[in-house]
Amino acid sequence: MQHFKTAGELTGLTIACFLFAFGTNQLLTPAELLAGGLGGICVIFYHLFGWPIGTQYFLFNVPLLVLGYLHIGKKFIVYTIYSVIVSSIFFDWIPVEPIWTEDVMLNAVFGAIISGIGAAVILRLGGSVGGLDILSRVMAKYFNITIGKFGLIFSACIVLISALLFDAQSAMYTIISFFVGTKTYDAILSIAEKSTVLIVTDQGDEISSTLNRLFNRGITSWKAYSDAERTVLLCVIINIEWSELIRVVKEVDGDSFVTSVPTRKTFGRFHVDW
Repeated sequence: MQHFKTAGELTGLTIACFLFAFGTNQLLTPAELLAGGLGGICVIFYHLFGWPIGTQYFLFNVPLLVLGYLHIGKKFIVYTIYSVIVSSIFFDWIPVEPIWTEDVMLNAVFGAIISGIGAAVILRLGGSVGGLDILSRVMAKYFNITIGKFGLIFSACIVLISALLFDAQSAMYTIISFFVGTKTYDAILSIAEKSTVLIVTDQGDEISSTLNRLFNRGITSWKAYSDAERTVLLCVIINIEWSELIRVVKEVDGDSFVTSVPTRKTFGRFHVDW
């Protein structure tokens, strides 16, 4: 089973790497927009010297991958190495041409969405697109700077270079693409984030059995008292399941009280079907 899981993850990484490179080469770069992170630096050198983006991307990542191997988890860095190699191949294979549209705004929005989806899926599968992801993690681990702050500083430098290299309008469109890409990135990552849900209800058995059948995972229950006996249910869900959980609770017991808190880690029989 582990071999099938690994094969599935590598397939997912390959598709995500294609999306990451496609959004950059087919939409952002032809419109003279800069990608975020190390990809943005590679695009700058592409416009200045004509250097292939994929070759640059791979060579710039080599020392960062060594740094990551020494300071970050093994699976993360192995999957990151795979993602960097595959992305580099796609960067050099996919032509940098304005095939789809010459509208700069459309390029900024859809290029950021497609690249953002690719980068987020890579991270969800346990790897990263290399570059800034590795450097920011190491900086956060050993220096007094958060990953978000480091990324913000780096992005500000990219925007400044964009203004100097092209013009103020290109820099403004680059800011738009950064914003859209970040929102897409966060949206993809938040879908699979976990929450611990507490349900206070008079119909504990029915709600528990229905949720167990729907989500295929255990639910803990205990009795609670406040003038009258009620049942408290505890379960962990992924955020995309929230609306379905609320639908079930409303149908069974509309007077129930439901609350949730973000959950970073779980251990044990937490089952996800996708």
